[in-house]
Amino acid sequence: MRPEDNRKIKKRIDTTLDNFRSIYGCYVNGAKEIVTTMEIPVLDMQTEEREMYAGMLKKVLSGTLERNLVDIEFPHDKVGEADEHKLLMALKSSQLRDEAMRDLLYNRIIESLEMEGDSYVILLAADTYDLRTKDIKNEEWSEESTEQFEYFICAICPVRTSKAALQYIAQDQEFRGISTGTLLAAPALGFVFPILDEGASDIYRTQYYSKSASINHSELISGLFMTERPPMAAEVQKETFNSVLAESLGDECSLEIITSLQAKMAAKAEDNEADGSKEIPRISIEDVEEILTDKGISADKIKEFGESAGERFDGAGDLNINNLIQKRAFEIKTPESKIVTEPANAVRLKTRTIDGVTYLLVPVGESVTVNGVDIAVQFDDPSGEE
Repeated sequence: MRPEDNRKIKKRIDTTLDNFRSIYGCYVNGAKEIVTTMEIPVLDMQTEEREMYAGMLKKVLSGTLERNLVDIEFPHDKVGEADEHKLLMALKSSQLRDEAMRDLLYNRIIESLEMEGDSYVILLAADTYDLRTKDIKNEEWSEESTEQFEYFICAICPVRTSKAALQYIAQDQEFRGISTGTLLAAPALGFVFPILDEGASDIYRTQYYSKSASINHSELISGLFMTERPPMAAEVQKETFNSVLAESLGDECSLEIITSLQAKMAAKAEDNEADGSKEIPRISIEDVEEILTDKGISADKIKEFGESAGERFDGAGDLNINNLIQKRAFEIKTPESKIVTEPANAVRLKTRTIDGVTYLLVPVGESVTVNGVDIAVQFDDPSGEE
């Protein structure tokens, strides 16, 4: 979903929840058993409750595209035919009022999702959004709604047991021990169906949310949306790319190669941002092969990289650069130490073998601090004089 379309839906979820009739829920324990189901009319909620439920729902629309928020596309031949898609359409059309359909969704999530024995709550909320249309002749927006966008949000929230604490009791003027019991944490997973695409409803896709960039619970994606190849979690994409590089290049995978490749990808992402592009910066496998060729990597190693990358990334034409690079820090680890520097400085790092020992050389600036202490650095005299 485009950021602007995502924002339109997010604005609908204000703290009053006036656009929503009820919040539906299902509490599932660690044994994957339903403890209870809920239907809470918004009109019956206290102001604070509305604000908290609104915050839960908004989380499912928050995060970075292709990192926390990923569009999942149904196989086109399954749209309107497969039971999974029929279920989502029924929930949308009934605005979640069909209890049998809600129960079917709850059970499908429970059967698919592996939460390692953790309890969680499935929250559901539906809304109808009046879409405005644009007059093609004069490019002006019509004030009259000609179409309605029906959608619903699903949030899967872990259940946490709070620890006992001391709370100040005003009437006693003392701190007394309390236990706040079972609490609902922020959503770990969720989705919106259908998506809003350039002001129109797209029933072929859903927007899937994962709080973690490392684990997106692909088993749930497959179970709900019939996706044969669920998208990799963002961190898994980076780990896979790095693994393919190391395995394919072998002894040619040097510090210079990695710093140069990271620098070129970062520069491409920066150029994309500087141009004001709203598109996600991407790099193709062929682009990476070209960079490796320019750095002198042998042809057989490059061929091995291309074949392995194509296989591990399921033939993806290009990759999201933001999921491959370290934007905030460049890190080097050895068995004895760890060095963290600004990504822009990484290309200045070098390796040298001195007296049979290989060292990592780090440029020294005007000052050096060790454990918070400024130390004096002895610089060699370029003239060779003592």
